[in-house]
Amino acid sequence: MLQKFNADEVFKIGVQIEKNGKDFYLAAAAKADDKDLKRIFTELASWETRHATLFENLRTELPLSIKNDNVYDPENNIHLYLKSVADSTVFIKGADMEEEVARCESALEILEKALVFEKDSVVFYSSMKEIIPHDLGHSEIDKLILEELFHVGQLTKEIKKLKE
Repeated sequence: MLQKFNADEVFKIGVQIEKNGKDFYLAAAAKADDKDLKRIFTELASWETRHATLFENLRTELPLSIKNDNVYDPENNIHLYLKSVADSTVFIKGADMEEEVARCESALEILEKALVFEKDSVVFYSSMKEIIPHDLGHSEIDKLILEELFHVGQLTKEIKKLKE
C-alpha cells in the first residue's frame, strides 16, 4: 500500500519528540539528588522546549501549497521508518516518561537513557531533512541537529564522570 507523508506531519512529529524529551528531563531533574545533574537535566528540558517551539514555528510558516504536499514513497520506506521511530522510546508520552525515569536505579541509568533519546533524535532529524523541501527549514533543522549532538556530548561527559 502506498504511503504518503508531508512536511506538516513530519514537523508535528518533531514537536512531539521535543515535548517528550522535555518531560523526560523534567522527570530526571525531579529524581536527581545531585545538584549538578539536576541543573543539567533542567537545562536540557529548557532546550527541548525551545526545539519544540522551533518546530511549531516551522509548521506555522509552511506555505499552504506545501503544507499538505505529499512526499511520494512507493516502497513505503518513509512510512516504515517513521513507524519504527514512533514505536521507539522517542515517543514515550508524559506519565510514561515519569515511569521510565522512576524505573531507573541510578543517575547513570537515567543518563544512559537520555543518551539513547538524544541519539534517536539526531537520527530522526537527519532523516527528516531528506523528506522536507530544501527551502522549508533545512538550515533550522541543521542547527537543531548540532544542538542535539551537543546534548550527546554533554551526556557522554556526565556518564564518563559517573563511571570514573
